[in-house]
Amino acid sequence: MITEYDILTAETPTSTASYTPVPHMTLINMVKEKLDKHNLQISKTRYSGNNRLNQMFGVYDLTDSDGETNLNIGFRNSYDKTLPVGLVAGGTVLVCSNLMFRGEIKVVRKHTKNVFQDIDALLENVIQSAKYEYEMLVDDKEKMKVKLLDKRQMAELAGRMFIEERILTANQMSELKREIYHSEFFQNDTLWDFYNHSTHALKKSHPGQIIPNHIRVHDFAIKLI
Repeated sequence: MITEYDILTAETPTSTASYTPVPHMTLINMVKEKLDKHNLQISKTRYSGNNRLNQMFGVYDLTDSDGETNLNIGFRNSYDKTLPVGLVAGGTVLVCSNLMFRGEIKVVRKHTKNVFQDIDALLENVIQSAKYEYEMLVDDKEKMKVKLLDKRQMAELAGRMFIEERILTANQMSELKREIYHSEFFQNDTLWDFYNHSTHALKKSHPGQIIPNHIRVHDFAIKLI
């Protein structure tokens, strides 16, 4: 498990004339300050990253809840120039901490000297739209609950996500299969159950792919409603 201390001790690369790195902890503090400004309280924090923390993903579960899911804010950053700073509002399923993201990730395109102003403006935009995005996710969730799927249909959908859509890796496919038959929390034959089997499998995603993979699974699922 990665902690804020681990992130704090990760070495920030040196600035150049054309590149201004965003320290992971600076991004974390900007997110916290913006949430506090909007009176949004954090109930849980989670972080992941690669071995050297050149890439980092974080998600803050907030106290806004419908009793089954919480509103959350997800964010990512990199020191190896592979990923721009990215932000997204979504949801977390309470019983299992599965993530839900829809729409698109908001990104800062350039790491120039104005990058911190750009992040602040982007954060404001994401947080102002967060409750709308969350309401849309809750609506999608209720629709998925009434869409029935048998095991053959689940198998076909899993194959499409693996072969056609290339969302899941081979290891994630194995995890998805295990969840279909042995999930602790989702044991019914609905699209909502299959969705959670899939997002559980995505917990094994590379930190840089967590947000886009979840968005792709969500887009895939809602087309079935």
